[in-house]
Amino acid sequence: MSINKSKILIILPAYNEASVIGNVLFDIQIEGYSNICLVDDGSSDNTSDIAQKYDVNILTHPLNRGAGAATQTGITYAKIQNFQYAILMDSDGQHIPKDIESLYTKMEETDADIIIGNRFFITENDVPKHRIAYNQIANIFTNVFCEKKYADTQSGFRLLNRKAIELLNLKTRGFGFCSEMIIESEKLNLRIEETPIRVLYTKYSLNKGQNLREGARTARSILWRIFFD
Repeated sequence: MSINKSKILIILPAYNEASVIGNVLFDIQIEGYSNICLVDDGSSDNTSDIAQKYDVNILTHPLNRGAGAATQTGITYAKIQNFQYAILMDSDGQHIPKDIESLYTKMEETDADIIIGNRFFITENDVPKHRIAYNQIANIFTNVFCEKKYADTQSGFRLLNRKAIELLNLKTRGFGFCSEMIIESEKLNLRIEETPIRVLYTKYSLNKGQNLREGARTARSILWRIFFD
């Protein structure tokens, strides 16, 4: 299925990713994606300096606001720039750009508004046990508030169509945005589907991302929004 790459914006929230961001951007561009928005979330290293060498759009938060805030900045940019699709990817190198086409194909086949890349649909993925355990707990927590049940609620690899770009307005600043996006999308009658993706975990990427402490923050922020907003 043909994919018009010029209509897709790649959104990369980044915080102190100087050691890997060059390789991440190279791998994306070599697949033919020229529209890339890197959201530098208050990095204290030279993440932005390296990214500038790859001719990408760079948006900067003066202070570190969190992965959710950086993601929403990217989505807002996609909305203003009138992109038809937005791909959310992690900046630590764990996602494989070739799999963008799999997300796009799934969207075309299902007419969904959001496609989540599911790490657990491919048994060959070497997902660390502690990440599996964390994700299972997060799935239970997230799915309590959803009509549909999702198998990888914490995946950061997602494709949004224009409808989702226009409607989503994430409030959670931290990693809880992964759950918030799903819960809020159902409230907005956005259709979500999942499709298999490959992941590449390294010692570096395992030191980034979510942990039990972040999971507690996620639960607290989502509960607050549901019951008090």
